[in-house]
Amino acid sequence: MKRTIIGQTALAVMMASTASAATVLDVVAWKGNEAEPAGMPELIEKFESENPDIDVELTFVARKDVDKVIPPRLQAGTPPDVTMVDGKLVALWGGAGLLDDLGTSTEWYNNLIPSVRDIVTLDDKALSYPLEVIGMGNFVNMDLLAKVGIDKAPVTIDALKASCSALAAAGISPMIFAGGFPAMLFVGANGIDPKGISPTEYSSGDRQFVGDDNFNRTFDLVRELVGAECFDPKLQAGLDPWATAPQEFKAGNVAILPQGAWNIGQFNDVEGLNYQFAPMPSVHTDYGLALDLVGPGWAIPKDAAHKEAAAKWIEFFSREENLNVFLKAEGAYSPYQGGKATMPDLATPYTDARAKGSLILWPFSTQEFPSALQSEWEDSITGFLLNIDAANEKTLQRWDDVIEDNL
Repeated sequence: MKRTIIGQTALAVMMASTASAATVLDVVAWKGNEAEPAGMPELIEKFESENPDIDVELTFVARKDVDKVIPPRLQAGTPPDVTMVDGKLVALWGGAGLLDDLGTSTEWYNNLIPSVRDIVTLDDKALSYPLEVIGMGNFVNMDLLAKVGIDKAPVTIDALKASCSALAAAGISPMIFAGGFPAMLFVGANGIDPKGISPTEYSSGDRQFVGDDNFNRTFDLVRELVGAECFDPKLQAGLDPWATAPQEFKAGNVAILPQGAWNIGQFNDVEGLNYQFAPMPSVHTDYGLALDLVGPGWAIPKDAAHKEAAAKWIEFFSREENLNVFLKAEGAYSPYQGGKATMPDLATPYTDARAKGSLILWPFSTQEFPSALQSEWEDSITGFLLNIDAANEKTLQRWDDVIEDNL
């Protein structure tokens, strides 16, 4: 048996603290840790200074663990007061009646980009306050490109292949193409035509991946990248996309890394790393294709103990000056119409593509593609890299099988 003894002085201090901060706001998020601070320490300090009767207790839970940690609390009626959610969780928990309606008459809701508004709305209820739209594209080491006489980040397939060939000839590793995530971004950017077939046609079963011209051509393009010496496919198949890949780019060992803009913060911490964030080269556009991921948002569970304090938390983030702290730290764009630009100049190529309308919303973040398909993309594209001579149909059939299982 463990006993804790508190002296009278300590007890008095604790009682005074309790009196001055009567409410402890339980917030769960997959942002706010050392790796992805997202401006949260600064924002929490400001929120508490404006609300001296509220103490914020932020618990970091990695996104991959949220599905295991939060549902038991939701079902037991003891959820956090505020929890971070994404489109999948809004659909799942909101569909089960476990999230509160934040109201559709608020200024922030009516100022949302329409496509984002659709994601957080279920049965005419606003179930989440969206925080960001974050880009996915290519990080490009401009100093390595300069060594072979290239002064612009490649945004077309031809420019990418030419860059790879020049870099390889100079003994510079051109590109990371790890199957788990980076390769998937290239496949999506070339398989999905922003002005063509909607992703929902595939996920509804109305259209199959097998026999689809765009996705068949995409795997042929991957072979062309291999032919241009962009990467060794078998080596890339076993590369960790989340640890090893970013570290290789930070160390200046590779020129091009497909990844998300959430890495801008950690890359900026590397002294002397001169890079740009550019859209993904795509056959569908001469500007490169911006892959916008609809990021997380805040939701209030139905059984939250401190709903009034939780509402203040969301109102706090709905103020542009506060949201911009989060966006700047994340390297993200505002999901609200007319939002202030917070992206650094190094992301100009990506921002320019968005401004030209050369973008798609990543269909896994909008729920246009089922989440089960994402893991299948990662696994099957990795398998393809291990045997790029295999028929495209072998990979594409696996995708159709997942769609059929999820209808």
